[in-house]
Amino acid sequence: MVGEISPDGNFVWNGTEWIPKDAVTTNQQIVDESSNNVFQLGGQELAGDVDWEPVTDKSDEGGKGKMIAMSVVGMLILSALGWVLYAFVIDPMLFPDPYSKTKFVSVVDDQPTVDEIIAGEEGPWSCNVEMKIEEEGMTIRTNYAIYASSDTARLFSEISVPFGGSYTSDVWIDEEKIAWKLSEDDNSNKSLVTISSLDTSPSEEILRNSSAPVDLCFLHHQIVESMDENPSQKFSSDQERFPDEDGVRAVKVETKMEINDEDGEMDIEVYFDGDDNLLGTKISNQSLECLVTLSSSSFSQPSWVSSADSEKPMLLDLGFNNIWTSQHTSLVESQFNATYSMEGTKIVIYDSEYNDEGEYTMDIMYEVSLEDAMNGGALIQPTNWNNEPVNCTLNYTDSDSDGLISSGDRVSVDCEEDVLNGGILGIADENGIAQKVNMEVPWLSPFFTIVALLGAAMLVSRREKIAN
Repeated sequence: MVGEISPDGNFVWNGTEWIPKDAVTTNQQIVDESSNNVFQLGGQELAGDVDWEPVTDKSDEGGKGKMIAMSVVGMLILSALGWVLYAFVIDPMLFPDPYSKTKFVSVVDDQPTVDEIIAGEEGPWSCNVEMKIEEEGMTIRTNYAIYASSDTARLFSEISVPFGGSYTSDVWIDEEKIAWKLSEDDNSNKSLVTISSLDTSPSEEILRNSSAPVDLCFLHHQIVESMDENPSQKFSSDQERFPDEDGVRAVKVETKMEINDEDGEMDIEVYFDGDDNLLGTKISNQSLECLVTLSSSSFSQPSWVSSADSEKPMLLDLGFNNIWTSQHTSLVESQFNATYSMEGTKIVIYDSEYNDEGEYTMDIMYEVSLEDAMNGGALIQPTNWNNEPVNCTLNYTDSDSDGLISSGDRVSVDCEEDVLNGGILGIADENGIAQKVNMEVPWLSPFFTIVALLGAAMLVSRREKIAN
């Protein structure tokens, strides 16, 4: 048996032989000391007082970090897959179906005409026409916003031209007043006149009697008429957002046609939503981009109207009002076909000229009450070349017998001699002699005017280059 001590106590059996007991005792002490040293080392602190942590804690933290990273990557992958699924599968399915030519004609026929809007049958209506033309590095921009309802209308116009600055006009018309705001670069003025009524309607004055590009708002009807006359005219339909890639889902109809004879052929795209409502039109060629957007949202009087200057003369003229004979008659021409009260108004004969400051002035030479002129005539007595008084009678005829100053009324003067030659016949109230006001941005044709302006800008540019 290993470890057995001999009978004499001097030897120990190691399993193979008897060895001296002293040798065994020495080895055992060495082992015991080594074991003690190992356990004592565990209680000592290392230099630098390093805070050691169990390996198992660090493994747990590493596992959590990997899990978070894998979660983030997974979410990104799922988001990307979701976007791809929406963009290429779901989104195209939500677009309205493309139109056939028959469907296009049918949908356009259901859209309101200008006559229906003027009649107030369609409720509020608005059309915005934005145009940009670029040529030889220069850009001209225009913007027209047209609003119409049964009893109000508004026309906002803006144009900016290289070397010519910018010009804006904002006109508001309702059944009680006409207000306008004209701005050139940073300068603006706001004016207002009170009226009795309109012989037409606010919407008719804006849509029929202004120079705004109203025809472009109804171009879809013109396209259908053109297709009827020319069955081979281009027609195609597709799906596209309007007015840009962030816009609403729409069905697009494409065609080519001339809008005006002098403008050439245009690329035209007409857009409808899923309920067959007309959204707008795009018109373009090599240098022109035009965006027309339509809406049936309600609108209200612009805020600037409440602060406009209301001490302005009536907005009317007398046609052919320069007097060159002893008998002369002029007709009232009222801007926007507005009517005005006769109370406190006068028939005047005046002279006009430009003063030293270049300002246009009007000086009244003779005046009579309009009511007196209407009731049998009012007498004035200018003098002749011999300084003798000459009888002249001023008359006012209310042509439509409405008791208001309105278009078509007659103003006449009848003298015994030619003593008023060079004078000007007019109507005035407490705010001054009535006169029309130019409130519009010039617009002979949506394209012709812009090309003309562009040509002028290019000419100025070339002259500046030559001068330098």
